[in-house]
Parts: sequence; C-alpha cells; structure tokens
Amino acid sequence: MKTRNILLALATAACATVSAQDTYLNDRLTATDDLNGTARYVGMGGALGALGADLSVISDNPAGIGLYRKSDVGLSFGLVKPNGNGWDKNDRSSYGERLTHASFDQMGLVFSLKCDSKLKYANFAVNYQKKANYNLGFFADNPNLGGYSQMDQLAELATAGFGTDQNLAGLAAMPYAKDPSMDNYYLSQDEQGYYNQYSSYSNNYTRHQTGSLQAFDINASFNIMDRVYVGATFGVDNLDYRAWSEYAEYGGDDLLNHAVYNDVEVDGYGLNAKFGIIVRPIEDNSFRFGVTLETPTWYRLKNSTIFNLDQSDKPESYLEFTIRTPWKGRISFGSTVSNVFAWGLEYEYANYGKTSMGYPCWDEWDYYHSGLASDPDFAMNQHTKSVLQGQHTLKMGVEYKPTSDLSLRLGYNYISSRYKDGATFDQYSIDSEAMDYSTSTDYMLLGDANILTVGLGYKLKSFYVDLAYKFRAQSGDFYAFDSSFADDWQLSPVNVNLNRHQLVLGLGFKF
Repeated sequence: MKTRNILLALATAACATVSAQDTYLNDRLTATDDLNGTARYVGMGGALGALGADLSVISDNPAGIGLYRKSDVGLSFGLVKPNGNGWDKNDRSSYGERLTHASFDQMGLVFSLKCDSKLKYANFAVNYQKKANYNLGFFADNPNLGGYSQMDQLAELATAGFGTDQNLAGLAAMPYAKDPSMDNYYLSQDEQGYYNQYSSYSNNYTRHQTGSLQAFDINASFNIMDRVYVGATFGVDNLDYRAWSEYAEYGGDDLLNHAVYNDVEVDGYGLNAKFGIIVRPIEDNSFRFGVTLETPTWYRLKNSTIFNLDQSDKPESYLEFTIRTPWKGRISFGSTVSNVFAWGLEYEYANYGKTSMGYPCWDEWDYYHSGLASDPDFAMNQHTKSVLQGQHTLKMGVEYKPTSDLSLRLGYNYISSRYKDGATFDQYSIDSEAMDYSTSTDYMLLGDANILTVGLGYKLKSFYVDLAYKFRAQSGDFYAFDSSFADDWQLSPVNVNLNRHQLVLGLGFKF
C-alpha cells in the first residue's frame, strides 16, 4: 500500500469501512453555478447585486436587503426538466424514473424597520433558497473501446496495492469464491502483477441522481442616508444527494463482460458567511455599485455507498469527510431610469482549484469530533488543483415597466468551465487513502454554461406575482474510465447534453 495519513488510518481501523470520495464527486456536490431563487431574480438573470430589494440577494449581496422600504414575504416554486440523454418521449428512462419534477425553490421574509436618523432603515431577513438541484439522468454509451477495458485500469490499481476488500479493484482481483486457488474471471495474476483477461469493444453507462443543496440564510442590513447600504448574511447549507449508476462492458458478439453497480448517498451540512456593501456615489443619480465577499463554505458530510460487480455480494462502505469551498468575490453595477427601466450587471470569480477535502479530526477519546475541524487529504487536494481552475461568472439583466403594475424582464449568464483542459482521473497517481476505497472510475469534464431567462411580474396593491422561464445550455465530456495505463491509446469521451429548462412562479406580499 502507499503511504497513509496516520490519523486517517487510525480512524479507518476504528470505524470499519469507508467509501471513496474524490475531486469530481466533491465538485458535483458543492457546485453552485446554477441560477435559482425568486422568479424576479431568475427573470433578470440574477443581476440584482447592486439593485437589491429582492429576497434572493440575501446570498448574492447581503447589502441588497438594505434597499427594502417595506416588509416582504414571498415564495417561489415551479417545474424543472433536464434534457436527459436516452430518456424516451414520455420523459422516463428505461428504469422508469421520471425526469421532469416539481421544485420548491425559495421562501423568505424581510422585516423593514424605518429609523429617524442618518440610519434610514434597519432590515432583517430570513430566507430558504435552493442553491443546486441535483436531479439529473443521462446515458453515455461508447462503441469505440478498441479492445481496452475498465479492467485494465483496475488491474493497474490492484498491482500497485490499491486492491482492497472495500474497493472495485479488489473485488475484480478477488479469487473465485468456490475455489480460492483459482483466478477471478476478471483479473489474473503473474509475477509482474495483475492483468485483464479479456478485450472489450463497447460500453453502456447510465446515472440517475436526485436531491438538492439548500441554503438557510439569516441577514441584517442597513440603509445609511440612502447613499450607502451594508449587510451581512450567515448561512447554513443542507446537502442531500442520491445517485444510482450502472456500467456495462461488452466483448465480441456483444457478450457482456462485466457490469458495475453503485448506489451512493451523501448528506450533511455546511456553514458560510457573506458581507456586502452598495454605494450610490452621486446624490441625484440612481447609479450604484456593490461589492460582496463570500467566505468558504465548510461542509461536514457522510457518504454511504453500496456497490457490486455483476451479481457479487454487495459491500456497503461509509465515510465521514469535510469539504472547504473557495472564497468568492463579486462586483455589481445597476441603475434605474424614471421607475420605468432598470438594468443590472454582475461579475463573480472563484478559484475552485482551492477546494479542499479532509477528514474530521480524530483523537483517542472520540473517533470523530462533531465540529468542522479536519485533517486535510493532501494528495486529493493536489489532484483537485490539477483538475479545477478559476471560474468567471457574468450576469446581466434588464426590467421594463410599460405600466406601473406590469414588469417585463430579460436576463443572461455566462459561466466559464471550472475544469482545466486535459484533466484526467488517473487514480494510480493519487496517493490518497480514498483511492483504496474507490467504487467507480468514471468522471465528467463540464464545459462553459450559458443561461437565458425571460420573465414578467404583476403587482396588485400589496400583492405581487412573478413568472420566469430559464434555459440553461451546457454539455460535458464523459469518461467511463481513465486510459492513462495505455501509452498508445486514449479513450474518446462521450459528449453528454446537460441542457435544462425551468419554470418558476413567485408569489408575495409587501406590508
């Protein structure tokens, strides 16, 4: 075996089995680059960081809550339809899962308190908002394996000592159950190590995942002379992720060589804070700009995985781990014209290569502390730096009021890819304890994303109703396994359509 982190090894021995966690799954769990929130926020592309006065800016720019002059209560919900490669015309997979689903996206309250001094308003808010929707289903079939196999990667791992009784490589190398002296059907062993026993020419992969990342935010914000607005938000995230996947590989005459099944469940919580300011520099001009700083989110999570190879026994593995996301910075601009037209522009940057994974601190009295302190997984964090990079997000939005009661909205987002060109998942080169418990080999490199939104709103005295439609366009290059073991061959990716349609309805009351 490779060198171990001593504290993690002690915790592993005390807590029996653990489950794999890696850069790609960590990113899948904590990515928040989608556009969710109130229907007004979505309709304007989320470009409200400087305009404010919307419940969803509580996590975008906390100072935006300071622009409220009335109390507000609102909620938003709707329907989400991912495109789903391989789903039929009835919106179902071959396993019967339904792709289109209802989504409860936001519910919040602002209490606005008018003051009689230089401090014009002191506002306080609470809000629930969905930060990420995990619901997704896709098929990624590759007919061009050229004789190579996932088993070639597993043979390399088993030979290097990564084959344990808790990972896929170890399961493939395990001797035949009825006669321990015989080789396993998948891998054989000679004096050089393990090698694959058969050739593969095509594969099928399917994944169906559900759940969401939810934020619960508490905010305090202040209006100083209608010129400067400051605010802070403390957030608690709740993460609930479930995924089922099946990988099948075929040889000559389309005979099934092997199939791998994974059932993964991850849940836990995270903590973060945001600090913001909005400044209106010219007294008789509505133009303003905002700046936001968001701390990392510190996640404490649990992974429980059931996996098997063909119809073998189904080992269950378990891991408690931590993730620390990068710092985020935002700058925003906005203005209104005669209460008829409003525009907003926002830019965000975060270096996702700084994402850090670790394991809860261990001591002789308590295997895991209950807090967020952790021992870092240096090898996995180095791999994260080699895979992920800085992400740039640009948001633009406009709102036009043909009448005092009716609003028309339009928005656009551009989100650059977090993944470096040529990123791989060569598990052999990652000197991490987690690789001893890896139950899968697949990974996906996500491309740039573009989001287009339209919306409208109608106000009836103190009541308001908003409607928004969002189209998110994105694709990803999917690899069923990494081909670094082969010097003269490279696995071609399968391009997966990740486009998503969403309809959001918002209802609210100001008082």
